[in-house]
Amino acid sequence: MDLKKILYFVTIVEEGQITRAAHKLHMAQPPLSLQLKAIEEELGVTLIERNNKSIELTQAGLTFYSRAKEILDSVDGMMSEVKEQGMGIRGKLSIGTVMSCVSYLPKPIRTFQEQYPAVTFRLWEGDSRRVEELLQARTIDLGITRLPLESDNLNVIRLHAEPLVAVQPSGWDVFRAPTVSIKELKKYPLLVLHGQGGKGIFETFVEMCETFDFTPNIVCESPDVATLLTLVDSGIGVAVVPKLAIQLRPEGTLSHAEITPMLKSDTALIWLKNRRLSKAAEHFKSILMHSSI
Repeated sequence: MDLKKILYFVTIVEEGQITRAAHKLHMAQPPLSLQLKAIEEELGVTLIERNNKSIELTQAGLTFYSRAKEILDSVDGMMSEVKEQGMGIRGKLSIGTVMSCVSYLPKPIRTFQEQYPAVTFRLWEGDSRRVEELLQARTIDLGITRLPLESDNLNVIRLHAEPLVAVQPSGWDVFRAPTVSIKELKKYPLLVLHGQGGKGIFETFVEMCETFDFTPNIVCESPDVATLLTLVDSGIGVAVVPKLAIQLRPEGTLSHAEITPMLKSDTALIWLKNRRLSKAAEHFKSILMHSSI
C-alpha cells in the first residue's frame, strides 16, 4: 500500500464518483477503477458498494477512509513543517550567552517572535569559554559573548563596546558623580567579573590598577554577574562589571558610575565558520545586528 493508492481512494470517496475522481486526478476512469480493485484485493475486504450513479462506503470503507485522511493530513503537515523549518519560520533556535550579555536578548527575541511565532528558543548560559564550547559541540546555533575569544574557527560580529562601571552597595559613599576614578577604588573591597580563558575584563581592570601603582583589593571574582550584583546588595563590596549588566536589575535599584580612565568590554555575536546557519538563526542574527540596546 503506497501513498498514491491512498490518495486515489480518498479522492474517489470525496468526489462521490469514480468518473469525477478520475477527472480530478487527471487520469482515465478504467485505471482508477483498477486501482480501487487492487486496494480491496490487498486488504481482502470490500470498501465501496458500487452502483451506476454513486458509491456507498462499507463499514470497512469508512474506517479506511478515516485512517487514510489522517495519513494524508500527516504527510501534508510534515511537508509543510519541513519547508517552514527550511525557511526559518518553524523549529527551535538555541542561543548561548554570558550572563552579562543577557540584556541584549529581550528586544530581538520580541521582534523575532512577532515575525516567526512558531520558532521557539532554548537559551544556555555560561562564561565566554563555555559559550565557545557549546558552539564547538554544535549544541547552540549562535553565541553572544565577551571578547577576546580563544577559538580561531569562529565568525565574529562585534555588537557593542561598553564601559566598565563600579556598582556600590546601598548606603556606601564611594561616588556620587556619574564617573569615579579608578584610584578611588583602591580603598574598597572589590567584586570583579572574571571569566575563564584569555584576557578579559578581570585582567584589563587589574592591569589598569597596576598602571596607577596599586593592587586592587579583590575579595571576590566570578563569571556570574548576577552573583556579583547580589553580593553588592549584601554590602560585601563594590562590583566592577560592564555597564549593560545593570539592566539585569530594576531601573534605579543600583548606584553605579563609569570608571575613569574609561575601560571597555567588547561584546560579539559568534558562530562556527564551518557550520551553515539555519534560516531561523540567520533571521535572528539579522534582527540582533539591527537592534539597539
